[in-house]
Amino acid sequence: MNWGTAFQVLPFREDSAPFTELISGAAHVSSCIFLYEKKKKCCELATHRYNSCMNPVAFNTQTELYCIFGNPVRHSLSPVMHNAAFQSTARNAVYLAFQPDTIEHAIDAMRTLNIRGASITIPFKIEVLKYLDRVDTLAREIGSVNTLVNDDGTIAGFNTDGYGALISLKNVIESLAGLRVMLLGNGGSARAIAFTLLEEDIAVTIAGRNVERVTALANDLRKKNDRVTSLLMDELTPDIMQDFDILINTTPVGMTPHTDTTPLDDALILPRHTVFDIVYAPSMTKLMGIARQKGCTTVFGIDMLLNQGAKQYEIWTGTRAPTAEMRTALMKHLT
Repeated sequence: MNWGTAFQVLPFREDSAPFTELISGAAHVSSCIFLYEKKKKCCELATHRYNSCMNPVAFNTQTELYCIFGNPVRHSLSPVMHNAAFQSTARNAVYLAFQPDTIEHAIDAMRTLNIRGASITIPFKIEVLKYLDRVDTLAREIGSVNTLVNDDGTIAGFNTDGYGALISLKNVIESLAGLRVMLLGNGGSARAIAFTLLEEDIAVTIAGRNVERVTALANDLRKKNDRVTSLLMDELTPDIMQDFDILINTTPVGMTPHTDTTPLDDALILPRHTVFDIVYAPSMTKLMGIARQKGCTTVFGIDMLLNQGAKQYEIWTGTRAPTAEMRTALMKHLT
């Protein structure tokens, strides 16, 4: 295994979390440079910092490589969570963050380097489908993938987003039966969460700004369940919002570094709502701050990250995830 032929490692910063700066500029095997040869000191510093934070770690020729592919991905806490899981179970593995220019090149690199598993995030969750050898039935029905498994060059796709969201909601709401959900967004996470909620026979309304995308997603979902409607953001009023019990933001609005933005106007958030923002960086987004001020029940993105990440770990390893240790690592990083 020669990671150095495929991924560029960006300069390490002393104030960064372990390995969150190990991000590729591009994932094409023939065009990337490993900075170890040019900036050996920089990479040695990164390795030392990782070892000091995740001790004990022993990299060797048998170390399994896992990663996240996204763009942007500097904000990701997945390395913190999954490396804590590997360390607590004494698994000889490491999890890095890569920012490829294209998901096609990332999948090529995954095969070439024998990357054992990967998380997929914005903006690749739907596009990645066409580059996979096999897709799990649930992920195929959902139409998006957030988890990859490499079995000797055969790349299979799965989706744990919907599971992660559902468990997070059930942890704060005793019964979801009969509730109405408004989902903000129309990307891969929106598809996964909407599909999972419909499987629970929960009515879902898709809301967004792009009429074509909102309508397309709603029409796709209706093929499975007719309890789906759609609205444009410009159509929303406080009176309309009275009809909804749960608001879920699946867009990146409010994510670092654009923390002063929110997907909904203050007047549209009512005390009766349970507000769920899947954005976890920052943990307290502007949307969640407003919801707290209004007295809403809140569900944080870090909960979904943990729940979907635990499911990923189980898919990759075939063993139960150490969720307590994963949560501790996440909360320690956020405080």
